[in-house]
Amino acid sequence: MEPKTSYHHGDLARAAVDAAFGLVRAGGPEAVSMREVAGKVGVAHRALYRPFGDREGLLNAVAARGYDLLADRLAAAVEADDPRRAFVAAYARFALEEPGLYALVMGRDRRQIAAAPALKAASDRVIQLSLRGLAPGLRGAEARDAVIAVWSLLHGALALYRSGLIRAADADQLADYLVRLTEGRPFSAGT
Repeated sequence: MEPKTSYHHGDLARAAVDAAFGLVRAGGPEAVSMREVAGKVGVAHRALYRPFGDREGLLNAVAARGYDLLADRLAAAVEADDPRRAFVAAYARFALEEPGLYALVMGRDRRQIAAAPALKAASDRVIQLSLRGLAPGLRGAEARDAVIAVWSLLHGALALYRSGLIRAADADQLADYLVRLTEGRPFSAGT
């Protein structure tokens, strides 16, 4: 069956983002091609260039949804009794449970984020929640630096965990370990 050249049964952009979102979740950003997404929604791949411009535009739309998902998890965390601990645990669990989305959202650079309004809004939401959860009471450069320090530690530690250099029995043990690291507390050996 030949792919359709136009899409008349709903919202093509939403259908394409849904399809690409599933591909990213299953195989990371490298699993997304315009042809694969077009095949999933039943259109010619050329039809996807109108709403997205190119593959990066489609990935930016998926990244915006990924940031929104991360923000939803972090929003609940910053309302906890111990927001820093809850934030670190929620962030780590997102990275572990959604490795493809995590790779995509953390792989978007400043230029890509600035060029896509929905991605910028979703990214800004995560930044604001990070400031609330990780730097309460701090302002300006001091708050920014506190967030960057924790994000850097988490991002690096998660990469070390994935490579097997940090061991943990499960996501809960890893989250506890990361919380202790961000608090500068001693931690047990073997983790």
